[in-house]
Amino acid sequence: MNLFTLRRYFLMPALALLFFTSCKKDIYTSEIYIKKQWKVDLSTSKITPAIADRTDHAVAVLYLMDNNELHYDVYFDQPLQNGDTAGAVKINLGAAGTNGVLLIDLKNPAFDANRESKGSLTIDAQTANALISQSTYLVVVSQQQAAGLVRGQVNN
Repeated sequence: MNLFTLRRYFLMPALALLFFTSCKKDIYTSEIYIKKQWKVDLSTSKITPAIADRTDHAVAVLYLMDNNELHYDVYFDQPLQNGDTAGAVKINLGAAGTNGVLLIDLKNPAFDANRESKGSLTIDAQTANALISQSTYLVVVSQQQAAGLVRGQVNN
C-alpha cells in the first residue's frame, strides 16, 4: 500500500467522524410540562337561557402547565352575526345548564381580525385544582350579549 491509499483508509473516516461530531446540536429539554389540556366547543345553544336566532360558534383550546400557567386560544370560525363584537372570556364553576360563579377571568386582549384571542396567565394552586377537578364552563360575552354569547363545558 502506498501513502495515498493509507490516507484514504484512515484519514478520511477520521475526518468524517470529526465533522459529524462537531455538528451535534444541543438538545433542549423543558422543565415545564402540560398538566392538563382541553378543547372546548362553544355555541349559543349552550348559553343558559339559550339565545334564539343566533348560531355563532367558537372553539377554545386550554393548556394548564405544571407551573400553573394557563395558556388559552379562543377563536370564532365565522364572523359574528348582527355585526356583534366578541369581548371577555371567562371560566366559571358550574355544570351544563346552570349558571355558576366566576373562577377565572382570562383578561383576554381584544379579538383580532381573524376573530381570535389568545394569551396566558398564572393562576394559584387552589384555582388550578378547581379547574381540573370541578365542573367548569367557558363563556365568551359580546357587545350585544353581555350575559354570554357562546358557552362550552370545560369539565363536566
